[in-house]
Amino acid sequence: MRKNIKGIAAGSLGLLALQLPGMTVFAQAADRKARLANALQNTVLGMGTVFVMLIAIALIIYCFKIIPVIQEKFAKKAEPAAEAPKTAPAVAAPVQETDDLELVAVIAAAIAASENVPVDSFRVRTIKRR
Repeated sequence: MRKNIKGIAAGSLGLLALQLPGMTVFAQAADRKARLANALQNTVLGMGTVFVMLIAIALIIYCFKIIPVIQEKFAKKAEPAAEAPKTAPAVAAPVQETDDLELVAVIAAAIAASENVPVDSFRVRTIKRR
């Protein structure tokens, strides 16, 4: 029973129990150099993995610039095949031009209402459609 307790205690402390005739000697399972080498190996492996993944992510992000160029090249090659069956050109819908005076009056009224000034105090000179 006493030997089992010593073995359990040594195992829980990470020590190796050596049985010699008449005495029990505890020695560390791995010496200091071996533990340091193992820790250094784990550190290099972990940091190497992180940097390899960062480089992979950087390459993936760089590919986002190249992908549209490749898509344009494939689209240009696909266009001649799509243009083969030609049909009659579509007639453009007639553009309906409206009287801009009504639009100017509505915009002027909206500006006058928001600024609390009379409509006569300013003049709408140009209207740019976007």
